[in-house]
Amino acid sequence: MRVWKVKKGSDIRIRSGHPWVFSNELTDSPKSVQPGEPVELTDMKGNFLARGYGNPASLIAFRAMVFESHNQTPTSSESIVNKLIKSWKNRNLFGFKTSFRLCFSESDFLPGLIIDRYLIEHDKKSYQVFSYQLLTAGMNVIFKDWENIFKLMVQHSLDNKFSNIDWDHTLILSRNDVNIRKLEGLEIEVPKVQKEIEGIDLNAVKILIQSVWDADKTLSFDVNLIEGQKTGFFLDQTQNIKLLIEALKPRLKEFEDKPLRLVDLCCYMGQWSAHIVHFLEAHNIKTEVTLVDVSDLALKMAVKNLSQFKSAKVKHVKADVLEGLTTFTESSFDVVISDPPAFVKNKRDLETGMHGYMKLNQQAFRMAAHSGLVISCTCSGLVQMTDFKASLRKAVTRSGKKSKIVCEGGLGWDHPQLVQFPEGQYLKMIMSSVE
Repeated sequence: MRVWKVKKGSDIRIRSGHPWVFSNELTDSPKSVQPGEPVELTDMKGNFLARGYGNPASLIAFRAMVFESHNQTPTSSESIVNKLIKSWKNRNLFGFKTSFRLCFSESDFLPGLIIDRYLIEHDKKSYQVFSYQLLTAGMNVIFKDWENIFKLMVQHSLDNKFSNIDWDHTLILSRNDVNIRKLEGLEIEVPKVQKEIEGIDLNAVKILIQSVWDADKTLSFDVNLIEGQKTGFFLDQTQNIKLLIEALKPRLKEFEDKPLRLVDLCCYMGQWSAHIVHFLEAHNIKTEVTLVDVSDLALKMAVKNLSQFKSAKVKHVKADVLEGLTTFTESSFDVVISDPPAFVKNKRDLETGMHGYMKLNQQAFRMAAHSGLVISCTCSGLVQMTDFKASLRKAVTRSGKKSKIVCEGGLGWDHPQLVQFPEGQYLKMIMSSVE
């Protein structure tokens, strides 16, 4: 295994458990290795620091996979499977049984690897789909052995009773169609069903999601895992949706004789609205839902996913949320959800993106009724919570309303956050009550 030394004074972050080392922090030239080649990292005195892999094509030249010297082969398939089973066990302990994020990259000590597990039903039988993304050269090399890795993982999941679905009822989907791969010198690939099952079309499939307010109940969502965002569906908002439902519980009497009015901005597949309506319907509360998105496909799927609830009156509006909300009536909604795509994708976008968040939330607060709740989200990792709050402060002022922050939220529990790796904490949510 190639050995690299980190410069004196540049080893503080890696010693604390942060998994990245940049090329200018090394005494060695990263060009001495092939992309994804295993590398051991030491300090200037030769003391062990970490093992992982290197990439001469990336500014992040080294990514750590283990900080313990006894693990000699962290990039082996066996080591990868052991970590995946450990991460599955952690999700299982927190009650995730159906569809959830199985591997969250650096937070599961598998930098560059995202795996979402989707539970589906077809012809009254249960199947599972593992949809994965390889974001780094190291994982791109490791997952040349993808079939063996997934087959072993499925067998271990059966042995540990995390799942009762075997390899014959498992589908594998690669979603290496994300631009971030370019930063690693990797090509963007078209989505590919690596392991398929006859009769199951991942362009139109029904996935099962646990209810955020009652883990014994499930919701079904019609989705397109091939063309959908990320790995096919957003799974990261579960905790934030739960926080909103908790805020609605004491208010139910208010809506015994009138429907709760909800607008879902950037609704995507309608998961926010579906969870909320599911909860309200169980408590005999009717809803009027307005779905807003710029995508025809998203609106079509969201309307379909809300159609399973008979107590909801649903309409949809195709609109750009930064330009098309001024026609909505002021103070017309009891709940306003603002969950846009990332407005800040790099540092150059920061000023423009923060203005976008302010502009969108200005309309969100304007549309919220007295005592209404506004959910404001950003999934931009470069946006700090203090800056997001500053944009909301301007938004509230320009809306002519007054508000108080009720609570703050973040990633769901199947998206664990490594405390030494703040870069992984991309999702922020603020719930506000309008005065």
